[in-house]
Amino acid sequence: MQPAASPSTAAAEAQHAAFRELHGPTLHGFALLLTLGDRARAARLSADALADASERLGELRHPERAAAWLRCRVVRDVTRRRRGPDPRRSDRMAILERMDVDDAIIAGLAALSLRERAALVAANIERLGLPDVAVIVGRSDRQLSDLLARARTRYFRAYAATAGDALPIAGPTVDRVRAIAARAMT
Repeated sequence: MQPAASPSTAAAEAQHAAFRELHGPTLHGFALLLTLGDRARAARLSADALADASERLGELRHPERAAAWLRCRVVRDVTRRRRGPDPRRSDRMAILERMDVDDAIIAGLAALSLRERAALVAANIERLGLPDVAVIVGRSDRQLSDLLARARTRYFRAYAATAGDALPIAGPTVDRVRAIAARAMT
């Protein structure tokens, strides 16, 4: 029989669990879009960021700042870590389709650099504030504006080239990504 946890240990564990519950699902979704549906890689990146954040909960009390810090960590790690075997395209597509992401959206996201994709997803899909997006991609406000403008243009071109007359998939993620494309045209 294990000894009962002290009240401070139980409170810390509850705080860690609440933090993971608050940030885990959206962070994993961000990582999935960033890795274009590489489920194993996205899970590893998300788990590592959440584990590191759990050691810094005192610094990450504000939810939006914590979201930016977590995503910054994922972006940093995705470029540093060696990838394992590349999942089959069909496996990636199946993961992304569950998120209401169709071929045209995938083509648009795939046309972007990693930082462009991270900025576009954080700013336009997750709707984080621009100061937080700047932290995520490690750019100044001016550099971020240029990065987002370039990302929206490149995204829209690839999206439009792929979408053609295909019947769209409906859903909240698709609606947000299509809204990005519409804004890029104006």
